[in-house]
Order: sequence, then structure tokens, then C-alpha cells
Amino acid sequence: MKKNTFNDTDFTAPRINLLSNEDNRQPRGKKVFRISRFIIYLFTILILAFFAFSYQILITNNSLTDVFSGKVNIFQQLNILAGDGSRLQGEADDRINLLMLGMGGAEHDGPYLTDTMILLSIQPSTKKVAMISIPRDLLVEIPGYGWWKINNANSFGETQNKGNGGALSKEVVQNILNVPIHYYVRVDFSGFEQMIDTLDGVKVNVEKSFTDYQYPTDDYKYQIISFDEGPQTMDGDIALKYARSRHGNNGEGSDFARSKRQQKVMQAFKQRVLSKDFFLSPRKISNLSKDLAEHLRTDLEPWEVVKLAQLIKAVNTDQIINHVLDDSPGGYLYANFVNSAYVLQPRGDDFSQIQALAKDVFATPASTTDAAPVHTSINIEIKNGTAIVGLASRHSQELKLAGYRVLQVGNAPIQNYSTTEIYKLSGRDLPEETIFLEKQYKTTIIKNTVPDWIKNIAAPDLDFFIILGTDSETKPN
Repeated sequence: MKKNTFNDTDFTAPRINLLSNEDNRQPRGKKVFRISRFIIYLFTILILAFFAFSYQILITNNSLTDVFSGKVNIFQQLNILAGDGSRLQGEADDRINLLMLGMGGAEHDGPYLTDTMILLSIQPSTKKVAMISIPRDLLVEIPGYGWWKINNANSFGETQNKGNGGALSKEVVQNILNVPIHYYVRVDFSGFEQMIDTLDGVKVNVEKSFTDYQYPTDDYKYQIISFDEGPQTMDGDIALKYARSRHGNNGEGSDFARSKRQQKVMQAFKQRVLSKDFFLSPRKISNLSKDLAEHLRTDLEPWEVVKLAQLIKAVNTDQIINHVLDDSPGGYLYANFVNSAYVLQPRGDDFSQIQALAKDVFATPASTTDAAPVHTSINIEIKNGTAIVGLASRHSQELKLAGYRVLQVGNAPIQNYSTTEIYKLSGRDLPEETIFLEKQYKTTIIKNTVPDWIKNIAAPDLDFFIILGTDSETKPN
């Protein structure tokens, strides 16, 4: 596994290709998909259901009649397999890494593009679970294809070899995080809607009426959804909207309320699958089996699924360590445009900081704000006052890694500076940043005597203007 780095020349080379203008546009309003118990429940129930069917019907010689008449105990046999002493991959190292992928499906544009990509790590000794959410717009190198948004990895793998999307996604994530990815599970979320429809809907008791005026649409707009109090049967589309709504009124806008609704939907799905009506309907059984086979892929073996479910069952899902890679203040990423495409890149333009997070995820606080000092509102311009090629660009990366916003990099009019000069242009009181920059560059910031040429070219909202001297050739401390 390698450390990923890239520089400005990487982004102008012809080998960078991005799928389409539609996919590359900058979102007008991001749909933030928070990680919660719903994700774990959904993936676990679906993979358990998948292997409950496939193990008995596809792997053994038992008939559907035997399976659903009770003559064969599916889960008893799978539990025997899980309890034979075999260990999951990563279990010997006390860390199991599972990549969870969610995609739109055949009815969407770019059906194999992954909108959800989450690394779930389980520590068996402590029963802890950590999750790292990876955004679809993250710019990464995909083996054999060059630099693309990470959501293309699954699509490229499927195009190259049907069924290879999960494996290629594992390889890409493994490279950028520098941790082994033992398994993957890929779910077509539109397939979950279809499965609920196959079951003729799910019965949910809505505890209180509410309206959400900000439910996101696929084209980054909003729609209004509402639910009336009382028991009702929901189809797949309505059930997912009910479960995922996060801006409801009447007390339904909290994460707690949302989690409770999600549990209701999953419990209703489970009850439908275990109902007598389902067992006595060969049509529903056959259709659900087809739905699972079509919309779920994993490289887990049946016994591994059961053992994994046993581990997850013991986890306190209210205490999941949750990290989101994003471009928020103090986050691990920053937004950029590459070949006119909106992308996200790691601060400092390499993945070392993110790799450190992934390596020590169980030892790190469940927050991204410790990634770097929160200086993203501090604007800096850097000029190279020497003949050393690339000096300003290198220092720009260092300051970005420290959390600063570098507005512009270029050459000074005169390039014979032996010592670095830093000018403070704004009237804001920035004592912490002043101390940091003076320590980094071993100089005293000049406040009152700013040259006219700097005043003439500096941006109106600039805080610091740095002219690098030859003393800055060595990497800042």
C-alpha cells in the first residue's frame, strides 16, 4: 500500500478524465447523509436475508417448501458454521474492516456510481465500531484509469468485469487509507424500495403527524413530504422517505426521532419477511430472492455474515465512533475545481493525515475538528521571493495542511530575498495565527509599514501576505 500524493502537474495532465459534466457539477445544496444505526441495520438485515435464501436454496439441496415449512432451520445451520472456530479476516489483528457501498441502481443515471461509501471497522476485543464516511467527490487515483472521483471506482470495475466493482472499490479505498479492507457489501438502495414493494409494503404506526419542507430530491432541490398519525401501509418510496426525513416539524427533526423512525421501518420489514403470508407465498419468496440477488453483492461467506452479525449485535450502536471526511472548517478536505470538475481533495494535497485517522480510528475522538487547527477563515497569499522553483507551492501545501486558506501563490517582483517577510494586512485581532506564523518562519510579522505594491495587488479580505526568502527553503517546523 502506498502513500498517495499529487501536485499541480498531476491536474493538468491528459490522463485525468472525469465522467460527465452532469456528474462533475458543483452541488447547489449538498445532501448530507449522516451515518446512523439505520445503515448498520439495513446492511446487516439484507445480507442475513440474502444468505438465508442463498445458502439453503442455492448451496444446499433443500427445497423452498422444506425451508419455509420449518423442516430446515436456516439460522441454526449458519450458526453452526459460524461457531466452528474459524476466524474472520482481520480478527487476529483485533480489527475487521468492511467497506459498505450504496448506489442508485438501474433506474438512475450512472447506475453503478456509489453515492454512499463507508468504512466500518469493528474491534472484537472491545466491541467498538468506528465508521469513516468517504464523499463521492473525493479525487483519487483509480488503478488503470488515472485520477477520478472515487464514486467511479465501482462503475469502472463493473464495466471492466461484471461483478468486479466491489473489488476495485476495495483496492482504491485501501490505497488511500493505507489500511487493509477485508470485505465489502454493496447495496442498491433503490432495490430496498423494490423489496418493500415485493412484500406489498410495510405496516408502520406513525406516532405523530409531521411535515418536512426540506426533503432533498435527486437534482439537489427540495420537496415537501408529510405523514399523518396512525397505522398505515407504506410502499418502498414512502418508507424510505419516512425513515430518512431529518427536518420534520412537531418534534420529528431530531436525530433521535429519525433513528426511532428508522428502527420502525426495519422492524416492519423484518416482520413482513417472517410473516405467515410471506411464507405461504411462493411468488413473494421467489421475487424477494431475485431482488436480493440483483441488488446486493458481497464477498462475505455465509458463515462470515452470521459471525459478523453476532459481533455487531454486541455493539452499543449509540457509541459508534463516527468520522466524516468533508471540507468543513477543521475538516480533512478542501473543495477545488479540476478540469472544470468540482472535486474534494485532502488538505496538504496528500492523504497522510487521513491515513493517520484510519490507522488510529479507535484511539481518536469521534470528531473531525481535531484534524487541523481551525484557521480556514484566515486568508493568506504567498509570493516566492527567491529563484527556487516550486517554493511557494510547497509552502502553500504546508499551510493548507495546517488549516489555512491560501488564496494565491506566485512570484514576487524581485526574487532576491534572503529572509522571509510576513505582512499583516487586515485589522482583525489574530494572536494565535500571528504566533504560529512567526514560529514557523522564524520572523517577526510586519504590521504598520506595508509596501504600496503589496497593497495594490492584495485581495481586499487578505489577512497575511508572505514573501518567501531563501531561509524558507527548508521545510517549515
